[in-house]
Amino acid sequence: MKELQQLTKDQLYTRLKNQSENFYFTVSSMLDFTFFEDHSSDEEDLSEFLEMLDEETAEKIKAASLEENNDDNTPKIILAEHMHSTSLDLITEDGEGYKIILFEQDITLSENLFVEDYVILIVIGNIQAKNIIVNGSLYCSGNLSCNLLFGASGNDNETFSNGNITSSLIAENGHYTVAEGSIRSKYLISLHNVIEGKEGRFIENISLDGSNEAEFLHPEIIDKNGYFDEGAFLHFINKNTPDAVFK
Repeated sequence: MKELQQLTKDQLYTRLKNQSENFYFTVSSMLDFTFFEDHSSDEEDLSEFLEMLDEETAEKIKAASLEENNDDNTPKIILAEHMHSTSLDLITEDGEGYKIILFEQDITLSENLFVEDYVILIVIGNIQAKNIIVNGSLYCSGNLSCNLLFGASGNDNETFSNGNITSSLIAENGHYTVAEGSIRSKYLISLHNVIEGKEGRFIENISLDGSNEAEFLHPEIIDKNGYFDEGAFLHFINKNTPDAVFK
Protein backbone atom coordinates (compact mmCIF):
# COMPACT_ATOMS: atom_id res chain seq x y z
CA MET A 1 0.00 0.00 0.00
CA LYS A 2 1.25 3.45 -0.92
CA GLU A 3 -0.04 6.46 1.04
CA LEU A 4 -0.79 9.26 -1.45
CA GLN A 5 -2.06 12.07 0.77
CA GLN A 6 -3.87 12.91 3.98
CA LEU A 7 -7.47 14.04 3.56
CA THR A 8 -9.80 16.19 5.61
CA LYS A 9 -13.25 14.91 6.56
CA ASP A 10 -14.86 17.22 3.98
CA GLN A 11 -12.56 15.95 1.23
CA LEU A 12 -13.41 12.36 2.12
CA TYR A 13 -17.14 13.06 2.16
CA THR A 14 -16.98 14.79 -1.24
CA ARG A 15 -15.38 11.68 -2.73
CA LEU A 16 -18.05 9.45 -1.17
CA LYS A 17 -20.90 11.69 -2.41
CA ASN A 18 -19.55 11.50 -5.93
CA GLN A 19 -19.79 7.71 -5.73
CA SER A 20 -23.42 7.33 -4.56
CA GLU A 21 -25.78 8.95 -2.06
CA ASN A 22 -26.51 5.64 -0.33
CA PHE A 23 -22.83 4.79 0.09
CA TYR A 24 -22.09 8.30 1.34
CA PHE A 25 -24.96 8.18 3.85
CA THR A 26 -23.96 4.77 5.23
CA VAL A 27 -20.29 5.61 5.73
CA SER A 28 -20.69 9.23 6.88
CA SER A 29 -23.40 8.30 9.42
CA MET A 30 -21.05 5.80 11.06
CA LEU A 31 -18.08 8.17 11.04
CA ASP A 32 -20.10 11.11 12.37
CA PHE A 33 -21.54 9.03 15.19
CA THR A 34 -18.23 7.39 16.11
CA PHE A 35 -15.66 10.16 15.57
CA PHE A 36 -17.06 13.51 14.43
CA GLU A 37 -20.17 13.98 16.58
CA ASP A 38 -20.86 17.54 17.76
CA HIS A 39 -20.55 17.64 21.56
CA SER A 40 -21.51 21.31 22.02
CA SER A 41 -24.79 20.44 23.76
CA ASP A 42 -22.88 18.23 26.21
CA GLU A 43 -20.59 21.16 27.02
CA GLU A 44 -23.59 23.39 27.75
CA ASP A 45 -25.05 20.75 30.08
CA LEU A 46 -21.69 20.48 31.87
CA SER A 47 -21.52 24.27 32.38
CA GLU A 48 -24.97 24.30 33.93
CA PHE A 49 -24.03 21.40 36.19
CA LEU A 50 -20.80 23.09 37.35
CA GLU A 51 -22.73 26.20 38.40
CA MET A 52 -24.58 24.05 40.94
CA LEU A 53 -21.37 22.87 42.66
CA ASP A 54 -18.97 24.47 45.11
CA GLU A 55 -15.99 26.17 43.50
CA GLU A 56 -13.35 23.58 44.43
CA THR A 57 -15.36 20.59 43.15
CA ALA A 58 -16.34 22.45 39.99
CA GLU A 59 -12.69 23.24 39.19
CA LYS A 60 -11.67 19.58 39.61
CA ILE A 61 -14.43 18.36 37.29
CA LYS A 62 -13.68 21.07 34.74
CA ALA A 63 -9.96 20.18 34.72
CA ALA A 64 -10.76 16.49 34.22
CA SER A 65 -13.11 17.34 31.35
CA LEU A 66 -10.50 19.48 29.60
CA GLU A 67 -7.92 16.71 29.93
CA GLU A 68 -10.36 14.23 28.34
CA ASN A 69 -11.16 16.59 25.46
CA ASN A 70 -7.48 17.14 24.77
CA ASP A 71 -7.08 13.39 24.18
CA ASP A 72 -7.84 13.71 20.46
CA ASN A 73 -9.47 10.56 19.12
CA THR A 74 -10.02 11.97 15.62
CA PRO A 75 -8.79 9.42 13.09
CA LYS A 76 -6.20 10.14 10.45
CA ILE A 77 -7.71 9.91 6.94
CA ILE A 78 -5.41 8.51 4.26
CA LEU A 79 -5.93 8.29 0.51
CA ALA A 80 -3.97 5.21 -0.53
CA GLU A 81 -3.07 3.23 -3.62
CA HIS A 82 -2.89 -0.55 -3.86
CA MET A 83 0.47 -1.52 -5.35
CA HIS A 84 -0.56 -4.91 -6.75
CA SER A 85 0.72 -7.01 -3.86
CA THR A 86 -0.76 -10.49 -3.36
CA SER A 87 -2.05 -9.68 0.14
CA LEU A 88 -2.94 -6.61 2.18
CA ASP A 89 -2.59 -6.27 5.96
CA LEU A 90 -4.08 -2.99 7.16
CA ILE A 91 -2.80 -2.34 10.68
CA THR A 92 -1.84 0.59 12.89
CA GLU A 93 1.30 1.28 14.89
CA ASP A 94 1.25 1.31 18.70
CA GLY A 95 -0.31 4.55 19.92
CA GLU A 96 -1.35 5.64 16.44
CA GLY A 97 -5.09 5.48 17.14
CA TYR A 98 -7.81 5.00 14.57
CA LYS A 99 -7.08 5.31 10.87
CA ILE A 100 -9.43 5.68 7.90
CA ILE A 101 -7.94 4.30 4.67
CA LEU A 102 -9.57 5.15 1.33
CA PHE A 103 -8.85 3.33 -1.93
CA GLU A 104 -10.39 4.76 -5.11
CA GLN A 105 -9.81 1.60 -7.12
CA ASP A 106 -10.68 -2.10 -7.28
CA ILE A 107 -8.74 -4.28 -4.85
CA THR A 108 -7.77 -7.66 -6.32
CA LEU A 109 -5.66 -10.03 -4.21
CA SER A 110 -4.64 -13.66 -4.76
CA GLU A 111 -4.13 -14.01 -1.00
CA ASN A 112 -5.70 -12.40 2.10
CA LEU A 113 -7.07 -9.01 3.10
CA PHE A 114 -6.87 -8.24 6.83
CA VAL A 115 -8.46 -5.19 8.48
CA GLU A 116 -7.28 -4.54 12.05
CA ASP A 117 -9.50 -3.28 14.91
CA TYR A 118 -8.40 0.36 14.58
CA VAL A 119 -8.77 0.55 10.80
CA ILE A 120 -11.79 1.73 8.80
CA LEU A 121 -11.26 0.58 5.22
CA ILE A 122 -13.28 2.33 2.49
CA VAL A 123 -13.01 1.02 -1.06
CA ILE A 124 -14.62 2.85 -3.98
CA GLY A 125 -14.68 -0.15 -6.26
CA ASN A 126 -14.91 -3.93 -6.01
CA ILE A 127 -12.93 -6.22 -3.70
CA GLN A 128 -11.74 -9.71 -4.60
CA ALA A 129 -9.47 -11.77 -2.33
CA LYS A 130 -8.87 -15.30 -1.07
CA ASN A 131 -9.83 -14.63 2.56
CA ILE A 132 -11.13 -11.35 3.98
CA ILE A 133 -10.77 -10.99 7.76
CA VAL A 134 -12.36 -7.89 9.29
CA ASN A 135 -11.84 -6.85 12.91
CA GLY A 136 -12.29 -3.16 12.16
CA SER A 137 -14.80 -1.84 9.61
CA LEU A 138 -14.99 -2.40 5.87
CA TYR A 139 -17.09 -0.35 3.42
CA CYS A 140 -17.11 -1.37 -0.24
CA SER A 141 -19.02 0.65 -2.85
CA GLY A 142 -19.16 -2.29 -5.25
CA ASN A 143 -19.19 -6.08 -5.06
CA LEU A 144 -17.21 -8.19 -2.61
CA SER A 145 -16.08 -11.70 -3.57
CA CYS A 146 -13.85 -14.14 -1.69
CA ASN A 147 -13.36 -17.66 -0.47
CA LEU A 148 -13.97 -16.64 3.17
CA LEU A 149 -15.48 -13.46 4.59
CA PHE A 150 -15.11 -13.36 8.37
CA GLY A 151 -15.97 -10.52 10.75
CA ALA A 152 -15.27 -10.36 14.48
CA SER A 153 -15.26 -7.07 16.38
CA GLY A 154 -17.17 -7.58 19.63
CA ASN A 155 -20.23 -6.17 17.82
CA ASP A 156 -18.51 -2.76 17.53
CA ASN A 157 -17.91 -2.64 13.77
CA GLU A 158 -19.39 -3.76 10.47
CA THR A 159 -18.75 -4.96 6.94
CA PHE A 160 -20.88 -3.23 4.30
CA SER A 161 -21.12 -3.86 0.56
CA ASN A 162 -23.13 -1.47 -1.58
CA GLY A 163 -23.39 -4.31 -4.13
CA ASN A 164 -23.38 -8.09 -3.70
CA ILE A 165 -21.33 -10.44 -1.53
CA THR A 166 -20.25 -13.77 -3.00
CA SER A 167 -18.23 -16.29 -1.00
CA SER A 168 -17.69 -19.95 -0.22
CA LEU A 169 -18.08 -19.28 3.51
CA ILE A 170 -19.43 -16.13 5.15
CA ALA A 171 -19.08 -16.00 8.93
CA GLU A 172 -19.30 -13.64 11.88
CA ASN A 173 -18.47 -13.87 15.57
CA GLY A 174 -19.89 -10.57 16.82
CA HIS A 175 -19.86 -8.41 13.66
CA TYR A 176 -22.68 -6.94 11.56
CA THR A 177 -22.36 -7.91 7.89
CA VAL A 178 -24.69 -6.48 5.24
CA ALA A 179 -25.01 -6.22 1.46
CA GLU A 180 -27.35 -3.77 -0.25
CA GLY A 181 -27.70 -6.44 -2.92
CA SER A 182 -27.67 -10.19 -2.32
CA ILE A 183 -25.46 -12.57 -0.39
CA ARG A 184 -24.60 -15.86 -2.07
CA SER A 185 -22.47 -18.42 -0.27
CA LYS A 186 -22.04 -22.17 0.08
CA TYR A 187 -21.89 -21.96 3.86
CA LEU A 188 -22.83 -19.47 6.59
CA ILE A 189 -21.90 -19.18 10.27
CA SER A 190 -23.62 -16.43 12.26
CA LEU A 191 -23.03 -16.60 16.02
CA HIS A 192 -23.49 -13.22 17.73
CA ASN A 193 -24.87 -10.72 15.21
CA VAL A 194 -26.57 -10.57 11.81
CA ILE A 195 -25.57 -11.39 8.24
CA GLU A 196 -28.05 -9.62 5.96
CA GLY A 197 -28.58 -9.44 2.22
CA LYS A 198 -31.21 -6.81 1.49
CA GLU A 199 -32.08 -8.47 -1.83
CA GLY A 200 -31.84 -11.96 -0.38
CA ARG A 201 -29.49 -14.36 1.36
CA PHE A 202 -28.89 -17.54 -0.62
CA ILE A 203 -26.93 -20.32 1.14
CA GLU A 204 -26.36 -23.49 -0.90
CA ASN A 205 -25.42 -25.92 1.84
CA ILE A 206 -25.20 -25.47 5.63
CA SER A 207 -26.40 -22.35 7.44
CA LEU A 208 -25.57 -22.11 11.15
CA ASP A 209 -27.46 -19.26 12.81
CA GLY A 210 -27.03 -18.91 16.56
CA SER A 211 -25.76 -21.55 18.97
CA ASN A 212 -25.10 -25.32 18.82
CA GLU A 213 -21.83 -24.81 16.98
CA ALA A 214 -20.40 -27.97 18.56
CA GLU A 215 -23.01 -30.02 16.70
CA PHE A 216 -22.07 -28.68 13.28
CA LEU A 217 -18.44 -27.54 13.28
CA HIS A 218 -15.17 -29.44 13.09
CA PRO A 219 -13.82 -30.36 16.57
CA GLU A 220 -10.57 -28.46 15.93
CA ILE A 221 -12.42 -25.12 15.96
CA ILE A 222 -14.42 -25.84 19.12
CA ASP A 223 -12.95 -25.00 22.53
CA LYS A 224 -13.04 -27.23 25.61
CA ASN A 225 -16.36 -25.70 26.69
CA GLY A 226 -18.05 -26.52 23.40
CA TYR A 227 -17.94 -23.02 21.87
CA PHE A 228 -16.52 -21.55 18.68
CA ASP A 229 -12.79 -20.80 19.02
CA GLU A 230 -11.94 -17.82 16.82
CA GLY A 231 -8.17 -18.29 16.87
CA ALA A 232 -8.45 -21.99 16.09
CA PHE A 233 -10.89 -21.22 13.28
CA LEU A 234 -8.53 -18.74 11.58
CA HIS A 235 -5.65 -21.18 11.89
CA PHE A 236 -7.81 -24.02 10.52
CA ILE A 237 -9.19 -22.08 7.55
CA ASN A 238 -5.68 -21.10 6.42
CA LYS A 239 -4.88 -24.79 5.90
CA ASN A 240 -8.27 -26.15 4.84
CA THR A 241 -11.16 -25.41 2.49
CA PRO A 242 -14.47 -24.01 3.82
CA ASP A 243 -16.07 -27.44 3.27
CA ALA A 244 -13.84 -28.88 6.00
CA VAL A 245 -15.17 -26.44 8.62
CA PHE A 246 -18.34 -28.49 9.02
CA LYS A 247 -18.67 -32.09 10.22
